[in-house]
Amino acid sequence: MEDILDQIEIKLENIEISETVVEQWQQLLDLLLDFSEAQDALINHYQAPYIRIEKGSSNRENIFSEGEKFKVQGLYCNDVIKQKSALEINNAAEIKKWQNSIYMENGLIAYLGYPILWPTGEIYGTVCIHDKRERNFNTLVKKQIKFIKNLIESDLEIIYQSHLNNNLRQYYAELIENLPVGVMIEDQNGRILKVNKTMEKICGYSREELVKRTVFETVVPDNQEDIARENIEKILKGELMIHELPSANSSGEERFIRLQERKITLPNNEVGIISIQSDITDKIKSEEKIKYASYHDSLTDLYNRSYLENKIQNLNQENRFPVSLIMADLNGLKLVNDTYGHNEGDKLLKKMAAILKDSCRDTDLIARWGGDEFVILLPETDSEAVKKIIERINKKIADTFLEFEDGSKLPLSAALGFGVKKHYFEDVFEILDEAESKMYKNKLTESRSIKSNILNTLLKTLSEKSQETSSHSERMAELATKLAEKISLSQTEINKLTLIAKLHDIGKTVIPEKILNKKDRLTEAEWKEIRTHPAVGHRVLNATEEFSHISEEVLSHHERWDGSGYPRGLKEDEIPLLARIIAIVDAYDVMTEEQVYKEAISKAEALKEIKAQSGSQFDPELAAEFIELMAD
Repeated sequence: MEDILDQIEIKLENIEISETVVEQWQQLLDLLLDFSEAQDALINHYQAPYIRIEKGSSNRENIFSEGEKFKVQGLYCNDVIKQKSALEINNAAEIKKWQNSIYMENGLIAYLGYPILWPTGEIYGTVCIHDKRERNFNTLVKKQIKFIKNLIESDLEIIYQSHLNNNLRQYYAELIENLPVGVMIEDQNGRILKVNKTMEKICGYSREELVKRTVFETVVPDNQEDIARENIEKILKGELMIHELPSANSSGEERFIRLQERKITLPNNEVGIISIQSDITDKIKSEEKIKYASYHDSLTDLYNRSYLENKIQNLNQENRFPVSLIMADLNGLKLVNDTYGHNEGDKLLKKMAAILKDSCRDTDLIARWGGDEFVILLPETDSEAVKKIIERINKKIADTFLEFEDGSKLPLSAALGFGVKKHYFEDVFEILDEAESKMYKNKLTESRSIKSNILNTLLKTLSEKSQETSSHSERMAELATKLAEKISLSQTEINKLTLIAKLHDIGKTVIPEKILNKKDRLTEAEWKEIRTHPAVGHRVLNATEEFSHISEEVLSHHERWDGSGYPRGLKEDEIPLLARIIAIVDAYDVMTEEQVYKEAISKAEALKEIKAQSGSQFDPELAAEFIELMAD
């Protein structure tokens, strides 16, 4: 609707101001300059993001030239345009905001400016004065500049109306006649002046039956006449009116009409009303679909939290007891998202939703409560019945797996809790809190299990996709332990090292097998993908309580002593100590064991290489300790 009205009305950027008018503005500026004794006086035209000098006072001291353009950002007038209000600056040199502005460069420290508005309320530009001396502009100067602002706006209103009338005369017949919506133009008394073909179809009257008659005689029902007259008064005062009304076509089918009505200036310069009407029957009929979408989760097609909260609130007013509530939390969703991607996480949610639907009755309400939480509302269900439903859900969960493209499977796991409202005085939300509390107790025991399953699945996948075998981890753990003991690390740190050795490359599970096992030189794109594995490993481990304490070391195990490593470019002591140890033993084991892309080298050659990279790739002190350790 609004787009159609925009086409009928004039576009401000297409309006040109005549030279005669602009010259009159020039005279106003010169009068303003004489009266204010300022440095200059300007009328500026705003066309985002620029402001152009439309006219400037003709005195020699005026440094601005007609037609000059400036980016409005950082100018005094920017504040006037943004706020659509006057701005007075007495001494900009004392205001930090203006220290680096072009005004300071030219010594223009005082400013008084007012916005110039089109009759539509949009900004045309500004009228302003500058001075090189501190000024407290008196009331008379302000009245003078306001007077000029009003004169300019009066000119703009006349110009705007003239263009609007010309536009209406030029496009009136063709545009209105071919619009796909009904258009009716009335005078201020409701007399119909023009309608188009679509309007005839909508209201059922012919053009001859409408034109020259009033809306009260034709399209306004008798019982709506008083309201229609009140609306006409509001429209003529400038209010945009929007109505949606029922109607009926000639066959008696119920239809719905939407009207948008507003004031216009007619070609004879009198005010009138344009009424744009459309058949919105399809829109009304589709509201049920929209309503459905507003109450349902788009991913699982279960009810959403908003809908269920309303239903729960209603239960507080009903006497249908007992009512049970189940809260379920899907374990491991974040870890699946971080490891396998959100598509797999979405599959996990859909599988859980399907289990809940299959396990409950038609009368039960199932909702996705949050990211990985579900709530089931079970009317007329006691403790024994809800326990059986939970047992049924748990059995289906135990028999369900998330299957991945590489053939690996992940069992579903969820923690469930329930509460029962037995009496009218109990608050359903308190029962929900009880269900949530029980759920979290169960989650503490089950969540770790699912996360361990995921990690074991990842390690198994990594072993199958590449040469990251358990023996590699065991050798690394053994070497790391020996080095840690040599430099007198605590048993706690040694235990962490063992875990890091086992899980340091877990992020490689997301990298395609063809890249991990490629014999030829990797491309830049392949190297870029390889370099993501520390960050992926960091996210995976951070999602588990058991292993989050080693995530920083896993993230850092490819950093280099000289700062040229990845992913963060850490250097020297910025790199965690255990990550520096892992970097050495990992490099040593890879060099001394045969790889798909290289042959093994001797122990002596590997130690020689570590010594060569000491101080660049490796911590020099740790490298020396490791070389000494391996030489014994």
